[in-house]
Amino acid sequence: MYQNPKFDLKFQYRKVLELSAILSLIVIIFMLMMFKKFESDVNIRAVDAIAIQVEDIPITRTVKKVEVPRKPTIPVEAPDIDPADELEIELWEEDDLAGIAPPPPPPAEEELTVSFFKVERKPSLINGQGAIVDYIIKHNLFPDVASELGVSGVAMIGFTVNTQGIPENVHVIQEKPPDLGFGEAGMTVMRAMRFSPGMQRDKLVRVPMQQPIKFTAQSR
Repeated sequence: MYQNPKFDLKFQYRKVLELSAILSLIVIIFMLMMFKKFESDVNIRAVDAIAIQVEDIPITRTVKKVEVPRKPTIPVEAPDIDPADELEIELWEEDDLAGIAPPPPPPAEEELTVSFFKVERKPSLINGQGAIVDYIIKHNLFPDVASELGVSGVAMIGFTVNTQGIPENVHVIQEKPPDLGFGEAGMTVMRAMRFSPGMQRDKLVRVPMQQPIKFTAQSR
């Protein structure tokens, strides 16, 4: 069926839209021309300012409390005490004191013994090793049997140097060759020797020691 394009609505949409847009613009322009002035009725209320008050604070100071000294107490004699009941002290005469034995002396302080390898200041032989040789020669302490056989020997002597520097507990540790008198002669020598005592923390102490003594036979 043929339709006339002039009366077909599909072909009239564009014209209708353009006409509607033009009319809308005309209405908007007319409204703007009529109401040019806009007024706003807005009331702004001022906010009350908060008042800040500043006060001066006085500077405080700690005051030390002054202590008042107490009044001294004065002894007052009690009226109820009978003078006859007072204690009497009897004084002894010098003759009475003569028969009283004096108090015992205080116990001697035990001497401390410190090992030779730990003591701070070790004992030292007065006049050195030469004192041993001189004493053997001076007192002819070479054993007779060994001297007749022309045998030399060595004696290892053990002892403890006390706080006065005197050897104590002298004994034979070893002698070579044995049973020829080197050990006995070595003990005699060491009993006659004197040492400067050992010190530990500025205090005199006992120190165990050992001393080898060599006896050399004279060649004939």
